[in-house]
Amino acid sequence: MRRLRAWLSRVFAPGSPRTAALLFLGIFLFCGISPVNTSFDSRWTVFIALNLWRHQHAYLDDFDAQMRAWDYYALECIESSGRTSQTQVCDGHWYTIYPLAGPVLSAPLIFAQLAILRPLQPLLSRFHPANPVIDGFIHAQPEAGYPLFEKEAAAFLVALATVLIYLIARGYLTDGRAVLLALLFGLGTSAFSIAARALWQHTWSIFLLALIIYMLERARQVPSLAARAGIPVSISYTVRPTNALFVVVFTLYVAFRHRRQLPAYLLAAAPVAAVFFASNWSIYHKLFSGYQTSMAVSMPDFARSLNALAGNLISPARGVLIFTPIFGFSIVSLAKRSWRSPLAPWLAVLVLAHFIVVSIVTTTWWAGHSYGQRYLADTIPIFILGLIPVLQRWETTSGVLRIAFAVFALAGLAIHQRGGWSGAVHEWNATPVNVDQHTERVWDWRDPPWLR
Repeated sequence: MRRLRAWLSRVFAPGSPRTAALLFLGIFLFCGISPVNTSFDSRWTVFIALNLWRHQHAYLDDFDAQMRAWDYYALECIESSGRTSQTQVCDGHWYTIYPLAGPVLSAPLIFAQLAILRPLQPLLSRFHPANPVIDGFIHAQPEAGYPLFEKEAAAFLVALATVLIYLIARGYLTDGRAVLLALLFGLGTSAFSIAARALWQHTWSIFLLALIIYMLERARQVPSLAARAGIPVSISYTVRPTNALFVVVFTLYVAFRHRRQLPAYLLAAAPVAAVFFASNWSIYHKLFSGYQTSMAVSMPDFARSLNALAGNLISPARGVLIFTPIFGFSIVSLAKRSWRSPLAPWLAVLVLAHFIVVSIVTTTWWAGHSYGQRYLADTIPIFILGLIPVLQRWETTSGVLRIAFAVFALAGLAIHQRGGWSGAVHEWNATPVNVDQHTERVWDWRDPPWLR
């Protein structure tokens, strides 16, 4: 027993378990009660989970009414030969066009909610909210309450990621400052306004990236964690194709910094890769789905690239430095290598590579209908950890910079809170005209979404 306690103390970073528990509970409850949900691309997640439980398959043929009601949104017919059919008469099975890994990973979180709600039905059956989504949720009817089931699962993942950020920061900061950094992550970034609104691919990306960084940071004391990091690294690609950058950067890091652990790291990743390729082959008759091979589809001209790069940084509708201005400190910190972690230079490279890919290679750089720059949300843990040096040197920082830091933090907090509490900011994408057809709107300072 003594050895077990000693091992646990080495694996888990210094910090108060009570603080971590309170952080988790606070972020989970706050994200969970905020009313906005954005179950758009992820809308099939709960239905896939139900079919996995009821019939042990991931196709959606059983939900014909929902498919027709949503005009087959984000669906594709995969025939028995693996060919994709565009007709609504499907000689095969209907699947979501998005990766199945996210819904599969989310299924236990959906089942857990049902397991909690169903025994409470004798009490909850007395309540009949006017909102059909809330009514479906409290009466354990996932087909009706699917957006709320998604949001609560997403809140759970964001709360877990917040605790991981706290544990990482606690290795460099006092407990109070580590808590502050974790709260900035959970409430003042797209972790709250995007990832906690529904089970987006980004929700899993953020959680997995925080977990990977935590494991590799702790691997300096517990080297075996570098090998085990192969599991979340490989899973990250299955939930979102652009996370191939995670795979490249972290595999190279392990190869250079934990060479002895590299074979075990690759061995840990192998089962995930095997399941991924086997499931793709069984459905599509090829190793990659159409979605996974279509993420990088263009090399736009210089003017468009410049517009995308600038737009992702400073446009009023998609600029990361507009929605989360405190990340300006992060960029300077990462560029100057102020964070004294062997992982920091690799994370800086990852952020830069990700920014280039989502700005230049991806055709819809503005990320369709979203609040802020959704495509950059995957790397938020890196941006927030880039603030560690600022908090480390707080006493020696000039008063002007301290005021700027506080003002930027509060501005980002206010902007992202609107994403969780106001439906109007999300309606900006469609009114007065659809942003996908009028991308010039992302530069309209007269009508930024956060002021709707």
